Amino acid sequence: MNMRIIYLGIICLFTSCVNFKHTGLWEEKSSTPELPNIKEFYALNILDEGLSSEVWFTENAKCIQVSNSKDIKFSGETGIHLKWDKKEGGCDWVGMGVGWDAWSGKNLERILDNAAIQIKVFVKEGKIKSLPLAVCLEDYSSSQAWLGMSSNNIKYINNENWATVTLPLSSFSWEEFDADASNIKQMLIQFEAGGDVYMDDIKIVPFKGSLKKTYACTHKSSLDIAVDGKLEEKEWSNATSIDLEGNSVKLMKSDEFFYISGEVNDDTPLQNSKNGVDIWNGDCFEMAFSTSTDASAKRKMFLYSDQQVGLRMSNSPMVWDFRKKREIEGAEVSTSVTKTGYQFEAKVPIAYLEGDAFLFNQTYGLELALDKGTNSGRNQQLRWNSSGAEGFHLNPSLWGRIIYKNLSK
Repeated sequence: MNMRIIYLGIICLFTSCVNFKHTGLWEEKSSTPELPNIKEFYALNILDEGLSSEVWFTENAKCIQVSNSKDIKFSGETGIHLKWDKKEGGCDWVGMGVGWDAWSGKNLERILDNAAIQIKVFVKEGKIKSLPLAVCLEDYSSSQAWLGMSSNNIKYINNENWATVTLPLSSFSWEEFDADASNIKQMLIQFEAGGDVYMDDIKIVPFKGSLKKTYACTHKSSLDIAVDGKLEEKEWSNATSIDLEGNSVKLMKSDEFFYISGEVNDDTPLQNSKNGVDIWNGDCFEMAFSTSTDASAKRKMFLYSDQQVGLRMSNSPMVWDFRKKREIEGAEVSTSVTKTGYQFEAKVPIAYLEGDAFLFNQTYGLELALDKGTNSGRNQQLRWNSSGAEGFHLNPSLWGRIIYKNLSK
């Protein structure tokens, strides 16, 4: 056969001589439903049906006891019962771990800003306000990202007896110890003090935003506030109130001053015999805040731009700078006794506070604390954002947030 004819035949075969029908690989949609996922992350169930080979815990039964619970559970057939006492048991560390999804490496990186760990928690008596524990996500190089517990993480939904604990993935301290969110080995729970709780339905759920409390502080170029402790100005009536367990605090700002007022319930009002750095040890109001928008909300140490101001609540009040250990020049504070306790007004010069001039509509850190006591010392501290965790004076990650709104226009 003529080789030229064969060659032309081959060309014809792979060109116009043969018509191919264009067909998709799948002409029909699959009848199998899509598995639950968040941005294609599928390992959502951390622990939903009691103990398994993916769970381990401190072996010393004097420190912690972990068991299945068939009688008390949120859903399904089994929850878990945890009872611990770190001090009485004498353990240096008390905790448990869950290596869910068969201990595989879990890539949480793509969902850090879109998800949270959710835990259902129950106690037999009363409702949970705080939990003495911290949660950790550990990668396969043993680096860890931690998140402590506060009252902001705990909510009761639709009158349920079970509390819903929400732990946003973005709030964990990923940067502090360089934990790798793309290769997570397990979730750890570290227990402190003592407790007796039931847990169930530990899973990853969709979540956006922040659980930190946020205060919108109004700004006017000038405010005509007489710092006399009487709170008679109409500006105070219009300011948003912050509730500290039945006590009210309000903040405002002008071009020149930061203003603070409060109404406090107190059976022994204005008792504080302490001076200087010790004024917290009696009736006192404390405010810690940042003056830089660049400061990480996860930092656990004060920056130079962070401030902590104290107001001694007595018949001779004072405004104290805890950072520089001195009275604040140009600041004023005044108090007055009421039928139920006392009220106060104060102002602090903006020029004294070093920072980037409190930009409008930007987020800064803020924490407020009301110290209650007598001339013998403090017996109670009420905190705004970190009500379930002590140490805001050392750890800015416990603070809430403040945004300045310009009303001058």
